[in-house]
This record gives sequence, C-alpha cells and structure tokens, in this order.
Amino acid sequence: MFAAALPVWAAVTIEGVYTNYESPSTSSATVYYQGTPPFTIYSSPDGQDWVLRASGVNVYSYIYTGCTNYVNYYFKIQDNLGSTALALAFPPDNNPHGSFKFNTSYCAACHVTHAGSGIYLMKSPNAVALCTTCHDGTQSKYDVMNGKVKLPGGDWGETSGGPFGALRTEADLPAGESVESAVYTGYTSESTQPVTNSPTSIHNLGRAFNTAPGGVSDKEAGMGCESCHDPHGNSRNFRNLKNTIKVTDTLSVDINFQAFAETDPAKSSGYGENVTYNTGSIYFCSACHSDYNQASGSGSTAATSTNQPGFPLTASSMNKFIHAVNTPLYFEGEYLTTSLPVEVGTGINTVVCLSCHHSHGTARTGASQLTGSTALIRIDDQGVCQECHKK
Repeated sequence: MFAAALPVWAAVTIEGVYTNYESPSTSSATVYYQGTPPFTIYSSPDGQDWVLRASGVNVYSYIYTGCTNYVNYYFKIQDNLGSTALALAFPPDNNPHGSFKFNTSYCAACHVTHAGSGIYLMKSPNAVALCTTCHDGTQSKYDVMNGKVKLPGGDWGETSGGPFGALRTEADLPAGESVESAVYTGYTSESTQPVTNSPTSIHNLGRAFNTAPGGVSDKEAGMGCESCHDPHGNSRNFRNLKNTIKVTDTLSVDINFQAFAETDPAKSSGYGENVTYNTGSIYFCSACHSDYNQASGSGSTAATSTNQPGFPLTASSMNKFIHAVNTPLYFEGEYLTTSLPVEVGTGINTVVCLSCHHSHGTARTGASQLTGSTALIRIDDQGVCQECHKK
C-alpha cells in the first residue's frame, strides 16, 4: 500500500474568504486556499504583526472563530514550499468582490442577465451609480459619500479617503458649494441615504482622463469607481486597486500598491482605520498625474522630465518647480516629523501623494489662489506644509 501523494502547487493562492455571523459582537471567518501542504496559518489586525494560529495543516481551509465584528483581520497562508498569500476578512460582512466560487449569488448583486441598465449587464447605468448603492454604508461598512467607516459598537469614523458627498452635478449644487465638488451628468448616485458631509473638492467623477492635471492620457472616457478599483477582487493591491492602469494606447503602468488598514475604534490616527502605506502608491497616483512624480531636489531644480517610467513631461509642467514625492521626509539636512501618512516599506518615512491629499474628497477649506480648488487636501489652508516643515 502506498499513501496518496499530496498535490504540489507552484505557489499558495487564496480561493476565497467567507464570514459567518455568530452574535451581535462576533463572527467566524473561513479562509479557503490552494498550495502544497502542510500549511502554516497566521493572523494580524494590521498586516504588520503576525500571530501564529496553526501549523502542519493538511486541509485547504482554516476557520477562525470569535472575530470581533467590524474589525479588519488579515490572514497569511504559508505552504510547504515557503510561498505565502494574504487574505482579508471584515466580519460580519462578506466581500462580494471575490469568492464567487463559494457564492455565485454575488454576481447578481451587480449584474442582471437580460435587462441591464449599463454596459457589462450592470444593474445601474454606470459603476458610480452602482457602487454607491452599497458603499453608502447600507451594504458595506464603508460610506464613501460621507467618508465614513463603521466601527465596533455601531460607531463611525472618518475614512482616509475622504467624502465624495452627495455626487451632485454642477447644475444641482447648493448655493455657495464649490464646483470642484461636482460630478458630471450621468455619474450621480442612485443611493437614497442622507449625506451630511459636503466636500469642497472631490476626484471629479465623470471627468475625462485627458483633463487630469499633470497627465498625458488621451482618453476621453469619464472617470468612475472602476477606473481605480477592480470590482471582481482579482487585484493583489490594497483596496482592490487595479493591477494595471492603461493611460494611452501605448502607455500603461503596472501597480504594486501594498498597504494595510487596522481598525482604530479610538480614532487615534484621526480616522476610523489606521492605514500603513508600504510601497507603490506614488506610481498609482502618477499614472494619471505623471508630471508630479518628481525626485528630491525638484523644488529647486526646474522640471524637464518625470520619474514615471516611460512617460514624457507635459508642456504645462516644463521648467516648473514641483514638490518632490517618493522621497525621504528630509529637508535641508534635517529629518522631519509629521502626523500625515507616509510610506514606510523601505524602512524610511517617505513622502507620497497621499501624505497631503485624500483620494476621494475633502471637506477641508482654503482653496488655492492659483487653482481655486482645495485639491483634496488633508488639512485646512496650507496646513499640510506646516505639518512637515514647522516654520
């Protein structure tokens, strides 16, 4: 008699995560995976500090009970060949952006076979209208319109991404509200939830990519949620951000954006989640805003090129002085301190676009005299400058 040989895989892969409601305060999370057994299982609240949960596992799933509801859980699965893969659970919710093998009903959350209102058989006219029917806090713990995330005990905290607001068109803006907080016709939300957080500027949904400041895109299509996010969860990146951004027919950017969001009920970070940015965010942002990917010294040396590989500098930025990014938090011989987000994956605090700007929108005030916009800033007026430079 011979024992059956265990399968050998090239690398461990995650097949899905399923959460099961246990009580008002707890749920279980089951991670499904493939790879070469035996497996070692770790968990972490922040993707940084890992706790060993099981070793010598010869089955292709792992159940972790007693997860606190509305707290993020990261799982790392390591197989016998040493390869690893990460999975995220956010009980009590299940993530409809993936795990289709275990719950095909998720397909019907967004698509209808014979009566779609939008392309790809979408139930709504476009992705913005569709995404905000869940991501308004009703079927997701994230309320992108108010810029909130649900926390344990029914509390809510601010998101690092900021608020999109009610997604009104320019014609529907209340008196005095900035046009920079408007979206374009056809890109409004179908949500009926109240929106109380009015942004002063947002990433203008529906705006053509070829109008992005500091960018070289020739695309006339309007920006939507799906422009940045992979709705089917096939991305290896933080927040389901896409693996590849196609900027023109000949220019594209491959993205490796690694970050982790630790649930922060005390809001000690100023947000409901304390986000640790590791690597890659600058290349994601500068896919569309490539001129602004400038190296150390660019504040005193006029720009003639960009650090976005393969991208030309546009005429509007030629010979301009542009704040450096992807650079250590270091100025004039001094390491600076800040409470703003920085990337830490290289072991050195590094300034990136997200250090100063929210990704979705801002309710901060103090529009630039040059642009007339608050430009997604994290602090009123020019507070982001003072927060680092402390003049």
